[in-house]
Amino acid sequence: MRHSQQSLNRITLLLSAFFIFISLAAPEFANSIALWIVLISVLAIGIPHGAIDHMMAAELYGLNQTLKDHLVFYSSYLLIMLIIGALWVYFPAAGMAFFLIISIYHFGQADMEDFITERRYYSRILYVNRGLMIIGIILFAAPSVTYPIVADAIRISSAELSAFMPDATSALWSIALLYIVISAGGIFTGQIKNKISYCIDSVVLGAVLLITGPLIGFALYFALWHSAGHVNEMRAFFEQKNSSLTLVQFYKKALPFTLVSLAGLAFLLWLNRFFMLENQFLTLMFILISVLTLPHMLIVERMYNSKTVENSG
Repeated sequence: MRHSQQSLNRITLLLSAFFIFISLAAPEFANSIALWIVLISVLAIGIPHGAIDHMMAAELYGLNQTLKDHLVFYSSYLLIMLIIGALWVYFPAAGMAFFLIISIYHFGQADMEDFITERRYYSRILYVNRGLMIIGIILFAAPSVTYPIVADAIRISSAELSAFMPDATSALWSIALLYIVISAGGIFTGQIKNKISYCIDSVVLGAVLLITGPLIGFALYFALWHSAGHVNEMRAFFEQKNSSLTLVQFYKKALPFTLVSLAGLAFLLWLNRFFMLENQFLTLMFILISVLTLPHMLIVERMYNSKTVENSG
């Protein structure tokens, strides 16, 4: 499985099996709680996992606790967020395309970091392959659910979006075939380690995304695979710097920026009303995630690069 901690792998498998069972045995109930599962996922661990980026940046970029360094970090971070936010406001289709591209890379990179033997050119292909599988299944497994969300975000009708998109079934089969071929290449060339764990993880994640549906599937992936994995990686990073960070300490330090992110969601709600768009809370939540993703991704990329330098040294 994706995590180095077996306890976290067991929790991931247990919750995955539970929601797969609920989705198969009581699909109407699963649909009724899907939004709440997404909310819990995003608010409980999704947003907090990126809320200590200021601490990560201080270590990675050698920033001091001075007013100048604080201004450099916060102004840069907020500027990136404002640029992405403006892209959504004025060019929503470009905002969506950009969000999907960086999500494919970021999700894939985070998932594959514990599976690749070393960071090479083929590693980037494996990142994109993994991320494309995740985003592709979420997008095409249940178009009746995902297309209205996407259409609302880019301000077109679902019918217009459907006419533009490829056949969902064909897209799913193509993504699955591509994932198998590229993964096999990584396994047989030695680019992927822990081969059995990787195969099990791929099957479990694929089953979760396909069976539980795009909302619960995204929530489980975002919380159990992506965010929980990042939290552990960040804690390990600080331990290497001789600065332990318990889970309680992590949430305590993440609280201020978690509240800022929630304030950002409230701002998006206001912006939505100001432009007189259809009020779709779920759509706005995904837009908030996209605004936060790029600056967070840049810091995570720096963290992985620093690990590579330390390991090679």
